[in-house]
Amino acid sequence: MQHHLASSKRTGLTSDEWQALKKGDYTRFTDPERDALTFAEKLTKTPWQVDPSDIEILKRHFSEDQIVDLDLLIGLANFTNRFTDPLGAELETAPEKI
Repeated sequence: MQHHLASSKRTGLTSDEWQALKKGDYTRFTDPERDALTFAEKLTKTPWQVDPSDIEILKRHFSEDQIVDLDLLIGLANFTNRFTDPLGAELETAPEKI
């Protein structure tokens, strides 16, 4: 998570927003962001439950190319976590604080 935290800070995510995300509170985000976050949570926790209706929700805000990018980015973040966490990979920088 440290790598994701560091990169999210570089894009402007605040500590308050991180705290809200940790609680699953998406109310402070825009409609497109909320839909993307809901999709990311479902794809992360229960990927077998993602169905065409989830993609239709994303199509309200995003192009097909953007949806593919979103899916790939979520998958990459999950892969990174599942690969590095069990191996106890050390951070190359000091841990970030939320």
